[in-house]
Amino acid sequence: MIVKLSDFLRYSISQQDTGLSDLLSEMNNTRRYLDIEQVRFGNKLKQEFDIPDNCSGIRVPTMILQPIFENAVKHGVYESTESIIIRTVCRLQNDFLNIIISNNYDPQSIPRKGAGIGLKNIRERLKLIYGSEQLIDTENKDNVFTVKMMIPLIST
Repeated sequence: MIVKLSDFLRYSISQQDTGLSDLLSEMNNTRRYLDIEQVRFGNKLKQEFDIPDNCSGIRVPTMILQPIFENAVKHGVYESTESIIIRTVCRLQNDFLNIIISNNYDPQSIPRKGAGIGLKNIRERLKLIYGSEQLIDTENKDNVFTVKMMIPLIST
């Protein structure tokens, strides 16, 4: 766990000024984070990834996904007594990389208070980088919270 934490922090620090990173690097770092949380929560945390190879090299804003996974752990796994599955699906569609991250949650658990800053910051970053406020959407339905993000395909 200490090695994964070191690698996670090293990546986070090294990416602060780069702006964009390939999806594969971002997902590898996300997996490090989830592996660390897996040590804390054991079988209560499950992970599923459906990321085709044609999505791996797409450039995305650095650390843009991290707050979504943190929210899934904080609001899904942390208070639940049941297993929580965090699913990540990526697809290329038209001129966008679509990223869908969802997690079930226990509606009986006492929700942890949050200020909504993570999703707000993501929305603002996407607006600054791509000039659109329509690139992220959330849905809360049937005890599943879903974040849908669209990353425009741009030449770099």
